[in-house]
Amino acid sequence: MTMARMSNRHAAILDSLGGHGKVASVLGLKEDTVKKWALRGIPARHWHRVMALKPSLTADYLARTKPVGVQAKKGRP
Repeated sequence: MTMARMSNRHAAILDSLGGHGKVASVLGLKEDTVKKWALRGIPARHWHRVMALKPSLTADYLARTKPVGVQAKKGRP
């Protein structure tokens, strides 16, 4: 695991679930979408789906570990 992955807990979570491809497949999303999550953090609207894949995760943990300085796209909350 790279140093960037260690400091980005959301990327580490995705890695622990089998990587971008596996998570994308299980959730029915494009792999590029999940790759972006590794950089920007898992969007809150998908937290419940990711928590279902890894029951030890909590919304509180995901909120506390969201990468700092991440901004939503224009027009999105």
